[in-house]
Amino acid sequence: MTLLEALLALVILGLSAVGYLDVYQASARSVRDAGEWTQVVALAESAMEGATLGDALQAQEAQGGTRRSTQSSGFGQDVTMRPWRPGVNEIVVTITSPRGVTFTLRRLARERRP
Repeated sequence: MTLLEALLALVILGLSAVGYLDVYQASARSVRDAGEWTQVVALAESAMEGATLGDALQAQEAQGGTRRSTQSSGFGQDVTMRPWRPGVNEIVVTITSPRGVTFTLRRLARERRP
């Protein structure tokens, strides 16, 4: 085996290693993004259930229809309620992650009567 053959084998081995490392990096990024997306959707669903059950609606009415808060983990949350038709309100929940990913969830709900 000559020096040229050995160098060529090392170059091929190095290129293969770089290809595998790129695949691992893309896989790790996908797992991180999927975890963040799961957390954003779970927060949106939780906020929507609270708004639908009336927990947040009373606070919204006192503040003019929109409630904004920031979770301790850096996630932003906007909950908006506006009339859609008589007796029916549209509730819009928007969650923003620390990296800027935004998820908006909309639902129609009957007005709650005291």
